[in-house]
Amino acid sequence: MKKLSLLILLLTISISASAQRQKLLAQSQYDYKKFHFGMALDFGYYNLVNDYSENFLSHPDILAIETESDLGMGVSFILPDLRLNNRLNFRHILTVKTIQRNIKYTFNPDYEGPSEVVKNVESWFVESAFHLKYRADRINNSRVFVFIGPSFGVDMASEKDVIDENIFKLNKTNLAFEIGAGCDFYFEFFKFAPQIKYSYGVTNLIVQDGTIFTSPLEGFYTRGLQFSLTFE
Repeated sequence: MKKLSLLILLLTISISASAQRQKLLAQSQYDYKKFHFGMALDFGYYNLVNDYSENFLSHPDILAIETESDLGMGVSFILPDLRLNNRLNFRHILTVKTIQRNIKYTFNPDYEGPSEVVKNVESWFVESAFHLKYRADRINNSRVFVFIGPSFGVDMASEKDVIDENIFKLNKTNLAFEIGAGCDFYFEFFKFAPQIKYSYGVTNLIVQDGTIFTSPLEGFYTRGLQFSLTFE
């Protein structure tokens, strides 16, 4: 009986100590700061969605045009995250990332040239995004959030004005709308936030140069799914 009582006492002390540890909030005043800064490591898959032109069927040499998504990487800087109220934050995020997209053309067997041609398009984007971030209630040392907003990008590697039929050209600027979600985890000296976002481009990036590679197309639009590790 004494052993059972001692076991119950030790168990009660252990549960009590555990409960007390759960109530200890890391950086309890962090969410009340007017603004703060941070950085993120970005990883994602990016693609181009093509719209065929109305006269696509008048190009019998081409059977299909497919785009293949590829892995891209980048670094982002939060400049800054501005607190509007207990629920809403406004963030400006500056991103530098590299992306490669592959465009595969399948030709008719009667075509005089190769049966397949793959155009590799490499881009170095500098993007400026503005997100409205909505945060749920903080539970111990974590807090779920969602965000939405536009992103303006400039392709520093664009070869839009280069006169070369062998180069597949894309416009230099892009506008996209982004939506995502994540979770803030509070630690003693910093806040860590994994997040995922989807990017939907609305700018037509195609440059019509009169070649067989652009004539069947009406437009190219960016799509992307990105995962980020944010430190603030």
